[in-house]
Amino acid sequence: MQDTKLIKPSIVICTSENSQDEYKIREIKAGIEEEGVPHILLQAKSCDVTALAWQAAAASHLGVGVGINSTGVCIHYHKLPEDQPLFISDTRSNPGTWRQFGYNAARLVKGLPFKTGNNREIVIDIDDEAQLYEQVYQIVLKVLSETAQGVGRPTYV
Repeated sequence: MQDTKLIKPSIVICTSENSQDEYKIREIKAGIEEEGVPHILLQAKSCDVTALAWQAAAASHLGVGVGINSTGVCIHYHKLPEDQPLFISDTRSNPGTWRQFGYNAARLVKGLPFKTGNNREIVIDIDDEAQLYEQVYQIVLKVLSETAQGVGRPTYV
């Protein structure tokens, strides 16, 4: 890892060496940038996502670090114990989750409430046709239920 004395106040994003996670990095950086907080990308020798996030938080003058590896994403805060990160996800293929991690890292710095998952976000990562049918069935049931409750109807003034 680079000399932390040279790092300006920013969220530190830490990846493992030889990381091939460009898509995750791009989405996390986009979330941070949309919140208007500076960030910097570093590499470390660790492969554990929690350890990467902890190292990033320790290196950050803002106290917030994001760890990225091939199996997940993690946000850590320097005042938390090393083995207790703020957020961790093992989502391998969900750009919406990755961007949300960027938002939440920046919101931690800014002292704003965290963004939670979008109830209307649909993620389908299914190989089996029967599972796909069940997933679509559950989505249709949810839409019908929301419609019956008046959720999603336009309001007129």
